[in-house]
Amino acid sequence: MRYSLFLFALCFIWACKTEKAKMTPSGYQYIHHVQTNGQKPQVGEEAVFTVDIRNDSMVVNSTRDQGRPARVLIPDGSQPARSISPIVEALTLMSVGDSLTVMQSVDSFPRKPPGFETSKFVNYDIVLESITSKEEIEKERAAQLAKMEASKLREATVGEQTQGILTKYKANSLENVKSTASGLKYYIIEEGTGKQVTNESMASVHYYGVTTDGNMFDNSFKAGRPFPVPVGQGRVIRGWDEGLQLLKGGTKAVLFIPGELGYGAAGSPPNIGPNAELVFYVEITEVN
Repeated sequence: MRYSLFLFALCFIWACKTEKAKMTPSGYQYIHHVQTNGQKPQVGEEAVFTVDIRNDSMVVNSTRDQGRPARVLIPDGSQPARSISPIVEALTLMSVGDSLTVMQSVDSFPRKPPGFETSKFVNYDIVLESITSKEEIEKERAAQLAKMEASKLREATVGEQTQGILTKYKANSLENVKSTASGLKYYIIEEGTGKQVTNESMASVHYYGVTTDGNMFDNSFKAGRPFPVPVGQGRVIRGWDEGLQLLKGGTKAVLFIPGELGYGAAGSPPNIGPNAELVFYVEITEVN
């Protein structure tokens, strides 16, 4: 993936050398590589786009690595100059299918971003994929709110289910519990049919966590939305990084995570003690 992004960046660099830069209203230099002259995103609409953040020659970060485009709501024009993001301002100049590079001086940052120590500009290589209308946004919001409320209503039910599974686990009567070489144990409640989670996945996970004495210390259902996890990057406890990769999209399971794969000897006061085994009900709602 990084190799293809590097080639993509080289194409932009070559184009930049052959095209003349223009200036946005706030004073950012930009080059319009592909310009279709179609409908541009308006105030209150949402721009759906990909962006590669590049120094002189190398892509440092990219929405393409996340498996989904970025989305931003177009604000009104009341902000003072230079307070608007160069990406957002660039998007207001684009139509669907356009590609554009907008440049922000490294000196405009309080400190130079990592990877740009010897660069003059942060280059944002943008492709506008689609525009979401105000009406579509409202429909999406209503659907999301309904989904969130449904998730919140499940908190008690999932809690009871988790406690029931924990009771059987502690009594050694829970069948079909599997173990890994690390000491992680897992129990599949319902096997999903979606994509396999890997160490390069972005997974959305609903979870309900309890200690082995049955005390709930955290869960995603109370917030009404699943938790996004960049799997295999050390952003979560080791038991999650390993355990999620045993599952597919749509799977419902329980992970039994030993202390060394959880919070270790330090624990996570006040709810999780030293070397505590953790029990997580998990649902893989999406895999990218």
